[in-house]
Amino acid sequence: MSEPTQDRVNFDYIKSNLFRTARADGLVCGVNGHADIVLNFFSERTAIPKRSSHRLVGGRLGDEIPEDRVSRDAVVREVEISLSMNLAVAKATIKTLETQIKNMEAQMKTINEERRP
Repeated sequence: MSEPTQDRVNFDYIKSNLFRTARADGLVCGVNGHADIVLNFFSERTAIPKRSSHRLVGGRLGDEIPEDRVSRDAVVREVEISLSMNLAVAKATIKTLETQIKNMEAQMKTINEERRP
């Protein structure tokens, strides 16, 4: 690690053993008992069967028996991660997201203008 100078400090980003990438289709948000903002990000998907049955044909697995399938009667919202942050981090997150959104909108505008005849 390089030594910090009077006008600079370096940070190295290292992925933890638990690092993973997850999709966020939405979130549920609230405040906990420690006055932290808590964001629970979820992904949405169709439900996988709770149970399926297949015919045995000559001792081998055959086709599924559709009428025996047991499924949920809902779309699944699987909570991928819960993030807890103090007010300062929440404000910094908003600022970062706003900057990224403006950059993305500018890029999309440029792309759309280039596509016009």
